Amino acid sequence: MKADNGKPRATSFWARYRNLILVISIILFLPPLAAIVQLTGDVNFCGRWCPRMFFVWREGTTMTAFLMGFVRSYMGVALVVTILGTTLAFGRYWCSHLCPVASPLELGSRLVPAPLKLDFSKTPAPSFRYAYLSVYFIVPAIGIGSLCCNYCNFAAVPRLFAAPFSAGDLTYFLRFQGVVNLGLLLFLGIFAKGGRAYCNLLCPIGALDALSNRIGAKFGRRIRIDRTKCTNCGECSKVCPAWAIDTQGDTTIINQLSCMPCRLCQGACQTQAIYYGKPAS
Repeated sequence: MKADNGKPRATSFWARYRNLILVISIILFLPPLAAIVQLTGDVNFCGRWCPRMFFVWREGTTMTAFLMGFVRSYMGVALVVTILGTTLAFGRYWCSHLCPVASPLELGSRLVPAPLKLDFSKTPAPSFRYAYLSVYFIVPAIGIGSLCCNYCNFAAVPRLFAAPFSAGDLTYFLRFQGVVNLGLLLFLGIFAKGGRAYCNLLCPIGALDALSNRIGAKFGRRIRIDRTKCTNCGECSKVCPAWAIDTQGDTTIINQLSCMPCRLCQGACQTQAIYYGKPAS
């Protein structure tokens, strides 16, 4: 990509090697290698690495039992705390570069012909996301059931990678919850434009991370727009996998409740109006 003056446009390490980083995250966290999780004797994100269950209160749970959930999932707790903490300062790098659950969905979506892709960009992502997050917390608290395990992307994606090597994981996708999970991953991931509809609508960790991103937007590094250079052409919104850029009005706006620093918009901008950094003083 070249700037208006004909010189190569400067790009960061995270922008140049993003695809490679996505693949490495799959190798480190997903079967059959799962190199990182195997350091604790695990093979997936269940048990000690669960990032979803420990912070959800269930009807009838005592305080002692609730706190023990943090102890049992200590690696998941550490992962979530690290994600939210780094997001405050630097933006949603876990979601955009490191998440092994989102990586195969985005990479897989690039193999699907454009006419077959589903466009969810008209969906009001923040409203849908936090409505789902509310249900995610409320349903187990009032004793109706739980969305933590039955419909978990952090369980379904590793099982999908392990299915060729494990009869138990293959059988999972023959059960009702497995079929539903597979359908969600396909239609909101592989067949979705950008591959990030599941992340943007149904991932509880992504929802919490987006809140952290919004809170830190006033002082941390984020994808931002230089109003003096922006022509409101809309090219950035076309490539945004999280449909976080609104160019419908007179001013281009980046929604920090959805934005990830994937830098795709930065590469598409012909006037170098998009940059990654702290708020202008």
